[in-house]
Amino acid sequence: MVGQALAWYAVVLVAGVAGTLLLLRFGLGTGVSWAAGRTLAWVISGYVGWLGGWVGLRHWWWLGAPALLIVAAACLRQRHRLRSHVLEPELVFAAAFVIVAVLRLPVLDITATEKPMDLAILATLLRPGTIPPTDPWLAGQVLPYYHWGFVPWLLPGKVLGLEPDRLFNLLVPTLAALTAQLAWALARALGCSRRGGLLAAFLAVLAGTPDGWYQLVRGVPLGSLDLWRSSRAIAGTITEFPLFSFQLGDLHPHLLSVPLFLLAILLARTLGRGAGEPRVAWPGVALAYGAAAAANPWCALPVGLAILLAAAAAEDGFVWPRGAGVAVWLRVAAVGSVGWLLFLPFWLSYQSPVQCLGLVTTGTRLDEAALFLGAMLLPAVLVALELAGGMGGFVAARRQFARAVFVGSVVAIAVVSRRPLAAFGIVMAAVIAYAVVRGRRRRARAAWALALVPLVVLVAMELVYVRDPYAGELYRMNTVFKATHVSFTLFAVCAPALLGWLRRRRATLAAVAAAVVMISGAPHLAALADRVRGLPANGWDGLGWMAPGEAAAARWLFHLPGPAILVEAVGEAYSDAARISSASGVPVVLGWENHERVWRGGAVDAELLQRRLAVDALYRASSPADVRALVGRLGATHVMIGAVERRTYPNLDAAAIRAAGTVVFAAADCEIVRIGG
Repeated sequence: MVGQALAWYAVVLVAGVAGTLLLLRFGLGTGVSWAAGRTLAWVISGYVGWLGGWVGLRHWWWLGAPALLIVAAACLRQRHRLRSHVLEPELVFAAAFVIVAVLRLPVLDITATEKPMDLAILATLLRPGTIPPTDPWLAGQVLPYYHWGFVPWLLPGKVLGLEPDRLFNLLVPTLAALTAQLAWALARALGCSRRGGLLAAFLAVLAGTPDGWYQLVRGVPLGSLDLWRSSRAIAGTITEFPLFSFQLGDLHPHLLSVPLFLLAILLARTLGRGAGEPRVAWPGVALAYGAAAAANPWCALPVGLAILLAAAAAEDGFVWPRGAGVAVWLRVAAVGSVGWLLFLPFWLSYQSPVQCLGLVTTGTRLDEAALFLGAMLLPAVLVALELAGGMGGFVAARRQFARAVFVGSVVAIAVVSRRPLAAFGIVMAAVIAYAVVRGRRRRARAAWALALVPLVVLVAMELVYVRDPYAGELYRMNTVFKATHVSFTLFAVCAPALLGWLRRRRATLAAVAAAVVMISGAPHLAALADRVRGLPANGWDGLGWMAPGEAAAARWLFHLPGPAILVEAVGEAYSDAARISSASGVPVVLGWENHERVWRGGAVDAELLQRRLAVDALYRASSPADVRALVGRLGATHVMIGAVERRTYPNLDAAAIRAAGTVVFAAADCEIVRIGG
């Protein structure tokens, strides 16, 4: 396990050096360049290869290797600058990787939740094929779901010859490490001290929620704390937080995109510096923003707003769109447009499930918000109160009156709208925005401006939702999920900078707030650490949950040369149906039906029914001729016979299937039969 991790670390690090040299050449500092270089380098290599896939190359990932060599060769003169300021960000990376890898030891099996779906997309991309990728669960169709978040990590996986499940389990702690490193760099760019940078790195990866304390108070033993419940804090929604997301390890777009959008925001800090602007700002931010939006379209708007505010509040000070400020806003607009154009092939093939916007009818209750976001909101609340007091001038009575107006406004809006979270967000955003525009504290403006983004996102989430295939109690599930995930990460990065500003005015209050932020998730972290004790480190394999012989069957299929289409048991979502296809990347005739409906809408129902009935008939057929006819009708080449098939189809006639073709793989009670093709 350790040897494979070190090999992976070495490969990822080599590309990071190329990215760092590139950023150094274009004017960024050494520490920031080292923190951002790894992510940027793999985005560049992935993007180059991905374009090759669009023009028909089947082994397109390898195009990224010469791209990295060209970058490194062009920037080699900067190598002497690598000697300084790289130790701290590298230790942040290593510590986050090791901690998350250890915490994930109990959940390395890639099963349950939607991990099989994520594995299916990753495995599909690792097999030879063009872009857009084929749908792993509806053979013969193009995948209509997001896939770009995996693209940067295919080349290092190919270099090491990793199977999909091992790459999956290495990628989760790698994303955590990159997130910690970029959060550290962004916090330092916002004016944080070294301790503030380390706190941002910790919160961005390991932050929990006050719900852990609430469960302890209610008598739940530490070892039995329910993190799943904490991730469902708002009724009918998903409210993941960093520690939960990275430990669970669902490689969904929301997780894959975090390092990408942090990279874009970090580089955007250079966009507003006029003549001193590093030349990397334009292409770097455009590429990073385009990659983040393609990996997770839900983050396109909030991250675009963050880039705008990060540029406008750069070190030259915040500027309104007049005079010199117009140039900054035009730069950001141009960068955003270029970012979308760079990924135009994705947007042209993307089938969005979004229908329109609707008005929220059931807002977030105050207790729900407190148990989820309470600790992360605290620094922004205290800063807003302090800024509101400053609006009252230097007379103590006026300052107290201004704070009373702040609190009264929150209460009034909450009562009228019955949206307490929206009330907090509106008033805090108004006060902080005023301070950003009118204040003279240049050092604090950047953190204030970035804190506006999650506040605006939370207000929008309480007022409108995005209509998608989910309805009923779950009508705003995805809206809240994506909005709170981005907001939590941005609050985690901003919190140390906000507390640093507050400490210079109210040291005791800032220290108490910092302690609350740091320990709010302590029960969650302690509970996960307790579950790891005594567990053996059995490698990075994620298929240990399968029946005997099935993991070997999946690996055999993954390495099978040439195209193939598999028939295996059809079942409900979140089941073990389509497990061999998911682990091998060989498309199956039919996987999880409800996910295909979510991706494609009701128009696909007839096709799903036809395929399911044909698969049922195939496994019930007693004549080899009937088996061959059904396989031909489905366009398949291989049929799986294993534990899931025998359980799903009790009358399965394995002899008829064997007689219809050739057994090309057999292990334990598992067989793969090649028929036709």
